[in-house]
Amino acid sequence: METFDSLQELWNQQSAAITKPSAGEIMRKGQAHIKNIKASQVATTGILAALIITLVAYFISMEAHKLNDLTIGLAIMIGVILIRVALELISIKKFKAIVPDISLVEYSIRMQEYYSWRKRIHLVFIPIIYITYMFGFTLLLPAFKANLSFGMYWYVVISGYGFLTFFALMMVRILRKERGILNSLKEVDQLK
Repeated sequence: METFDSLQELWNQQSAAITKPSAGEIMRKGQAHIKNIKASQVATTGILAALIITLVAYFISMEAHKLNDLTIGLAIMIGVILIRVALELISIKKFKAIVPDISLVEYSIRMQEYYSWRKRIHLVFIPIIYITYMFGFTLLLPAFKANLSFGMYWYVVISGYGFLTFFALMMVRILRKERGILNSLKEVDQLK
């Protein structure tokens, strides 16, 4: 019987150790999450803007104003990245419109709308942009082959497609994370 009593005492101690988070902790976690989202959006926009600047500089330096595969490839790549930046700026605007000073239910509904928008971006727009960008990059390869050494050409091919593969894997990871957030928001909505 002593074994049962000691087990009961251990069980009681365990349940007492589990505490619910305070409102302050929840607020801090929420604010940290909002800060991470904003930082991620700024970083994404900055990276895309740097890519656009690099492509435009390359476009100008290669004197790509003549109509050929190089011009078309670079124009396609620049165009789809501009579209991606526009989508990211729309996301930033939608996120800024969500004020945290509203009821939990209303906040949850607005965050669900935001993450549903992000889900559409990741499932519809990003694959189209990604495939179009790859097409533009592929159009550049004959120009690279003609103007670069054998080793440099293969470096560009391997690193270019390697980056695009890495990017695709990162997008899958981001989509899963945002889908998880959307599902947890829907669970909060079901509790009301």
